[in-house]
Amino acid sequence: MNKLFDLSFVIGIFFTIVGLLLLFYGFSAGEEAARTINKWCGLAFTIFGIFMILISFKKDDGTSYAEEENVDTPLSQYGENESI
Repeated sequence: MNKLFDLSFVIGIFFTIVGLLLLFYGFSAGEEAARTINKWCGLAFTIFGIFMILISFKKDDGTSYAEEENVDTPLSQYGENESI
């Protein structure tokens, strides 16, 4: 499975990058309040980003979402009228 098409991987990369930027800025900012909030938000974003990346690797068991959901099944199988 291509990781760039997996939404949890892309979200994880985004939050990890933003979290690391916030952590860097938190350690280099001048005011104490700005440093504290940036450190905590950066830490939370980084942890969430790493968690999302780990989820995307754990899901990678060789099946794609189309295979899991069986999207090629006709609507008539579910009782839907095809002539709508």
